[in-house]
Amino acid sequence: MNSVKIMGNLARDPEVRFTKTGKAVATFTVAATNTYVDSNNETKEQTAFVNCVAWGKLGEGVGNYRKGNRLFVEGRIQTRSYEDSNGQKKYVTEVVAGFVGTSVTNGMSGESNFDSFADDMNDEQIPF
Repeated sequence: MNSVKIMGNLARDPEVRFTKTGKAVATFTVAATNTYVDSNNETKEQTAFVNCVAWGKLGEGVGNYRKGNRLFVEGRIQTRSYEDSNGQKKYVTEVVAGFVGTSVTNGMSGESNFDSFADDMNDEQIPF
């Protein structure tokens, strides 16, 4: 199974282009931060800058977001290669988005509301 879920902030404004046939493609980078405790018992943060691409209507929608917006991206990992102007083969690994949403709490309306995932159930209501 090739499935990726990332939550983080846009590292820069998305770039939206159109193919010769008029299909939109947006490229964007999500900065996803993990917190961990090192061997000295100090809390550290590590940020991964993940390249993402969204096609079609989803790509057009991504173009409305701006640097700093908090996004949730769900998709798949893809590695592709190309030859640069010097004839060197280059590889690019990116997330091909199937879903992109924002949290309403950051002031933007988006396709998703993370607050709706809150656990409102009381443990006493669980039948097992």
